[in-house]
Amino acid sequence: MPRAVAQRHVRGRLRASWLGCAAIVTAWLVVTGCGASEPSAPLVTSSEAPSPEPAKGGEPVAAPTAVDPPPVAASTSDGPEPDAEPEPPPKPDPLHGQVRAGDSLSRILNRAGLSGSKIQRVAEALQPVMDPATIRIGQRYDIELDDTGELLSFAFHLSVTEVARVRRTDDGTLQGRLEELPTELREEEIDGVVESSLWAALTERGHSPALVDVIVDVFAYDIDFFQATRKGDRFALVVERHELDGELVRYGRVLAARYEGEASGEVLVLWWEPDGGEGRYVDGEGRGVARTMVKSPLKYARISSGFDPKRMHPVLHRVKSHQGVDYAAPEGTPVWAAADGKIVWRAEKGGAGNLVILQHDGGLKTLYMHLSRFAPDQKVGDRVKAKTVIGYVGQTGLATGPHLHFGMQKHGRYVDPTTIESVRGPGVGAGDRARFGKVRARWEARLAGMGEPGETGDGEPADAAGADAESETDTTTEGDVGERDG
Repeated sequence: MPRAVAQRHVRGRLRASWLGCAAIVTAWLVVTGCGASEPSAPLVTSSEAPSPEPAKGGEPVAAPTAVDPPPVAASTSDGPEPDAEPEPPPKPDPLHGQVRAGDSLSRILNRAGLSGSKIQRVAEALQPVMDPATIRIGQRYDIELDDTGELLSFAFHLSVTEVARVRRTDDGTLQGRLEELPTELREEEIDGVVESSLWAALTERGHSPALVDVIVDVFAYDIDFFQATRKGDRFALVVERHELDGELVRYGRVLAARYEGEASGEVLVLWWEPDGGEGRYVDGEGRGVARTMVKSPLKYARISSGFDPKRMHPVLHRVKSHQGVDYAAPEGTPVWAAADGKIVWRAEKGGAGNLVILQHDGGLKTLYMHLSRFAPDQKVGDRVKAKTVIGYVGQTGLATGPHLHFGMQKHGRYVDPTTIESVRGPGVGAGDRARFGKVRARWEARLAGMGEPGETGDGEPADAAGADAESETDTTTEGDVGERDG
């Protein structure tokens, strides 16, 4: 190959290589954006700055100068700077607060700076009004100290209205006392219609479950709410409310109540206070409501909507008449004394399971069988009043479902509880008949004017709670103690 031709060939190859490298560099600049920037604007000094254009309205707009800093975008983050440390939580107030887990009176006072000897003096001052060992989580306390750290007062809130308080007297001694915070008393009107249960009729309208207990208690001698409640039953009542700062603390007396039921009929109960005598409940005829026996040995309570009394089946498949009555009820339903009496048996007894026997006047005994457990703080020999809880429904002994078997004996022989006539307590005296007639007329008029069925009265509702339907009640009979048929 001639030399000139070879040189041209080499130059051609070098040119091709150079063009290829240039293309690669250009592509890299395009990808990285290094070559896509706009040409920089020339630096404008204050002497070379153009005159500002007038804005709308004729006001000139200042032109930026070479020394103006570039605008900085405002941060849109609401949170702290990345380097900022979170603020520590506030320390608990040692003088005011609530009992925490693991607290004791000593720990509470020690956090306030009191020494062991001073804490002991506070405990001694509290001893007559409360047991310092019984404090519970969530109870409030307030401590007041003077400028030298000496205790001026210590207040421990036992309940919404009860306060155990220790104060330092002028001579330096500590004195404890129990204070009852004053409540406001007002009347509340309530009426409604039963759709599924009395519980539901009240709690679904926002009334406290405690109101159910109040109503059941006043009608306990006339209505068995486990058996006699029917859809469409109507009720109306006027009840006292004790309030503190506008909140319900407790219910007081039922001043007047009427229940109209398919099974129970119409029952009217009034609170009556004779001149110079003790107040009591009477019916529309002025007869005493209280009797020697309540209508049912079960304290009416919330009934689960899933409870089916028909699930209870016999074990021994035997029926003996007049040996008692079975009350099907959910396990844990309170069982109360049917009458005033003395506990003569309180233990497990064969097929009867956990059994309580009460001795009453007139040679009567009542028996409460198959209890899941006994009421606390009771023992054989104790006397109990009617409507005192003595145990809870269960299925101990020969039983396949939760229920109470209620039996009654007279002079050692079983009798039908429904045949025992209950003696009434005192009613309206003959000398008070005229005044009672006026009182009854006034209450009847007020109850009648409290609204159409299904509407509640003007009183403000208490805390709401859920409600469930009420069950029916099985009333088969059972054999002697130790045998079970249902």
